[in-house]
Amino acid sequence: MSHSLFDLTGKRAFITGATKGIGRAIAEAFADHGTVMVLTSRHGTEAQAAAEEINQRVGRGAAIGIESDLLRLDRLIASYDEALAHFGQIDVLVCNAAATSSIFGSAQDFSTAEYTELMQANIVNNVALMNHAATGMRERCDGVILVTSSASGVRPSYGVFPYGVAKAGLNHAVRCLAGELAPFNVRVNGVAPGLTRSWSLEQSMKEDAQVIDRFRQGIPLRRIIQPEEIAAGMVFLASEGGKAMTGQIIVMDGGEPGPGVMPGV
Repeated sequence: MSHSLFDLTGKRAFITGATKGIGRAIAEAFADHGTVMVLTSRHGTEAQAAAEEINQRVGRGAAIGIESDLLRLDRLIASYDEALAHFGQIDVLVCNAAATSSIFGSAQDFSTAEYTELMQANIVNNVALMNHAATGMRERCDGVILVTSSASGVRPSYGVFPYGVAKAGLNHAVRCLAGELAPFNVRVNGVAPGLTRSWSLEQSMKEDAQVIDRFRQGIPLRRIIQPEEIAAGMVFLASEGGKAMTGQIIVMDGGEPGPGVMPGV
């Protein structure tokens, strides 16, 4: 298979939550495949530092970093407009930033305020950014919109109920928006990671590594997914190699447990 199928040279991208974990891996992979991009973080200095590190590694001006915040819709849209003004065009939007659950517990353990915040950030604000980016993409009949979802939004997962519901809503938004934008040659897809060595998982492992290990034992491949593997899925969806796909959520979770998988093997 030709490497050119996954070449992103000349593509201009906007990636939210791009300084750590999965977002950073996506940024690194996009840089390796030729993209120029804007990286965002709630802390502008972190975004700038990440961009400088990527630029030094690849030996070119692949990235710039700016401050943004998924929880602040006005700032989220403004940061996209800054990137648009800088590049003149955004070819690939990656909605990677997410608001995550503050605790691990049953559905009743979460406050109404937390449900509200997770829905607002992960569905409402992401969809607003997607629609905002879609305006220019529709006009020129070209573009890619990607989201980092979660396996907990594809099938029930105990302990993160409001987060899973929010990601399920985001998945539905992907399917709906993909249908609307398909006639304009704008593709909308997502990747749903399972138990992945993200920044938040690293923090959880510091607090209770045994719990994480028990979850790992329930994964058919018996291992935690690496951020670079999720990034590979994003490169595929952003590139010519994935141009036949829209409205899809690729689940990358190490396999779905079923009757053919013996526990603890």
